[in-house]
This record gives sequence, C-alpha cells and structure tokens, in this order.
Amino acid sequence: MKQSNLQGGFNWYNGARRPRLAVMRGETPAVPPIAAPTRVLWGGRDPIIKAEWMDRLPEYSTDLEASVASDAGHFVQMEQPELAAEEIRRFFGRVMAG
Repeated sequence: MKQSNLQGGFNWYNGARRPRLAVMRGETPAVPPIAAPTRVLWGGRDPIIKAEWMDRLPEYSTDLEASVASDAGHFVQMEQPELAAEEIRRFFGRVMAG
C-alpha cells in the first residue's frame, strides 16, 4: 500500500497516542513554562484546536503574546498569509529591539 503525505500525519498521532493519554490522565511530570518570548496566532475557526483553549497558554509560557485570527482555521499561515507574515515581522521586530 502506497503511503501518502496525509498518512504521515496519521502515523504521528498513532505513535503519540500512549504519551498523549498519559498527559490527559495527569500521569506525566509537570514541565517548566517556556521563558523565551512566545507568539501564538490562533485560528478562530480552527475545528481541531479550539480558540477557547487559549486560556491555558499562560501555564506554558511566561513571556506570551497571543491573539486570534478570527477568519482563519487550523492553518493560519496558509489561510491568511499576509496577516501571519505581518505578525511575525512585528513580533520579531519587538523581540530583536529588546
């Protein structure tokens, strides 16, 4: 059977099943939050990873900037490339200016 690019994504989810279940059950050690400047541009219409879940992001990053691209789904950089590029430029301009 020939495998497609899509199959690779499914293989990742299948391979990560046991560790993901352990996380969901609370059986993994807590990880320290990321201290590096972090930018999240979340798709407001993402059917897979809901924008409502953004409230948990501060648990994982101490220097976080997050917003929602209201007209984008799961692949913001493909669905709204101009917005994504502008946000990347702005974020790194700020970070590099220190």
